[in-house]
Amino acid sequence: MTTNTAALPQSAYLPPATFILGAALFILLEGAGIQGLWMASLKALPIAILGVMALRHLEGLTRHLTLVALAFSALGDVLLEMDFPNQFVFGLGAFLLAQLVYAANFLRFANLRNRRSLLRIAPVILSAVLLARLILPATGELAPAVLVYLLAIVAMALAAAAHSGQSGLLFSGALIFMLSDTLIALNKFIAPLPFADTAIMLTYYGAQFTILYGIRRAQA
Repeated sequence: MTTNTAALPQSAYLPPATFILGAALFILLEGAGIQGLWMASLKALPIAILGVMALRHLEGLTRHLTLVALAFSALGDVLLEMDFPNQFVFGLGAFLLAQLVYAANFLRFANLRNRRSLLRIAPVILSAVLLARLILPATGELAPAVLVYLLAIVAMALAAAAHSGQSGLLFSGALIFMLSDTLIALNKFIAPLPFADTAIMLTYYGAQFTILYGIRRAQA
């Protein structure tokens, strides 16, 4: 009986530990300059693990929408890691769909009438306006695509901000996701950032992980 009881908590730690190991391995190999099509699969592996965790811990429509958002995120990871014409636009499109699905998921529980939501929403909108004014003039012909994506991720963050449940962790994950995408935009359109790839992937994986646990807590 003692052995079985001890095994349950250990099995619960296995998916998060595997996620962390997979994310760390990709970040280390990417930092070392390793390339190849298999790196695209490795990049998406941690997100697939989050999908397994969503299957285990979420329920109903929340689970289905979370899985769809993670699937589009994994697709975006693969597209951005590959090398083909308009690769950035296709990857951006996949993440655009992920953000819209996340936003739809969170809006089901939105409450815009409480003070907490308003206090969260104001800095998100201010940050989005400042980011748009900084980034969009430098994006050239990609400006329409970047603007649409910016609106999508802001919608996701606003939906998380307005979530009526225990959504502090969820909102934190949305903000970290915005930070990750901000680093991508600054590095691509403004000026190269030191250790950009590492910072981008750390915040991206951290955002997805935090959002999943935030959804789980808010659903509880």
